[in-house]
Amino acid sequence: MASRTLHRSCAVLGGDGFAFVVHSDRNGANAIGGDGQELGYGGIENSLAIEFDTWTNTQQGSNDLFYDHISIHSASQGINTSNAKTMLGYWRPVDLADGKIHRTRVQYLPYIEEKYIVSMTANDKLLPYLKDNGEGRRLGTLAVFIDDGIDKNEPIVAIPLNLSILLDLPQSMAYVGFTASTGLKWENHDILEWHWCDSADCNNDKDELQGLERQ
Repeated sequence: MASRTLHRSCAVLGGDGFAFVVHSDRNGANAIGGDGQELGYGGIENSLAIEFDTWTNTQQGSNDLFYDHISIHSASQGINTSNAKTMLGYWRPVDLADGKIHRTRVQYLPYIEEKYIVSMTANDKLLPYLKDNGEGRRLGTLAVFIDDGIDKNEPIVAIPLNLSILLDLPQSMAYVGFTASTGLKWENHDILEWHWCDSADCNNDKDELQGLERQ
């Protein structure tokens, strides 16, 4: 008797992905998110996540993209989740689970960067956070760069955002780091090296986040 295996896509993919997360959850350093499609951050309160998603979860009704992608998620001070309900702007497709080393930079500027407007995306979930919050806390720009886009200074995705309104960060302090998860599928999520810089004029060599995805 012949057997047949059904594949959900033309490429062999691992799951589920990882995220760069900024949060001030009440559980502090002990905050733990969900596994599988939640990428380790779903369930963390008062958080912002830039997710690097390598698995399609449309069967769970998440309206997920049928392709590796980068997207930005937050429920403001509520419980974050990895689905369309918390997505700020729209996702961008990009090859992630290809076994190659990828360089990434995440940058927040306390002003609108006009040269990133061509890469900007927005939806109605951003509306509450598109305003100034006093001197020094003006509407800013969150941008994510990957690979050649770092050297060209061309983000794969950017959104207008006032981080001081989106999250409640006492004394402007937050936990920053990475989360990851697997489900029925698996892959390695290897962060080979990363640097943090709190100045807007950081050079590219010091504010890159480097990640490796292996199936």
